Amino acid sequence: MIKVISVDIDGTITYKDRRLHEEALRAIRLAESLGVKVMLVTGNTAGFAMGASILIGTTGPIIAEDGGVVADHNGNNRIYLGDMGECMILWSELKKRYPEAEMSHTMRYGERRAGLVLRRTISVGVVRELIKELGLNLVAVDSGYAIHVKQPWVNKGNGIKRACKILGIKPKEVAHIGDGENDLDAFEVVGYRVAVAQAPESLKRKADYITTKPYGEGGAEGILHVLKRFGYL
Repeated sequence: MIKVISVDIDGTITYKDRRLHEEALRAIRLAESLGVKVMLVTGNTAGFAMGASILIGTTGPIIAEDGGVVADHNGNNRIYLGDMGECMILWSELKKRYPEAEMSHTMRYGERRAGLVLRRTISVGVVRELIKELGLNLVAVDSGYAIHVKQPWVNKGNGIKRACKILGIKPKEVAHIGDGENDLDAFEVVGYRVAVAQAPESLKRKADYITTKPYGEGGAEGILHVLKRFGYL
């Protein structure tokens, strides 16, 4: 039985330009009204996820920085699953070789604690090659919006596992909805998997259900599908 729904934010409950989609908002609030907690799972910062949780009205834990930070929906009692050590070694060398490389604005303001986020001014392949050359224990993932560099154990799947401990449930009692490669790790641990229509084929192949609509409309479709599939509607 699915008891909780976890959803990615950018591209899953938003329009393409990252504005929150009204249909996704209604679907999330419907789930919450039926007693199904919703967890926001994002590559963005804990502060961003906390603000989104409060405004949207979710009551499940927040999972931020691609699984690197887990907290309650108010952003309290934060647990950090990663650190910035080797990420900053990589950044120092990356900037020397590729002047066009840029950090995300949240990196520049020091809001991140569990990974490096780069704008897509360079390719994820370049970043991976440099990680390999330097012998760093890091992985790089392209979310479709940015390149996320982190320790191998920092991922949405492990973030969901930790959040489930807070809730006292099993990861198999979670349905996850996402649209990017950084949702693959979440798909590995949850009990039901939904890919939004514009997701890459690598994610769709692992999905139990693929929405017919993209972006926030697809996210809303996915939430309603889960609610119907597991008897809440």
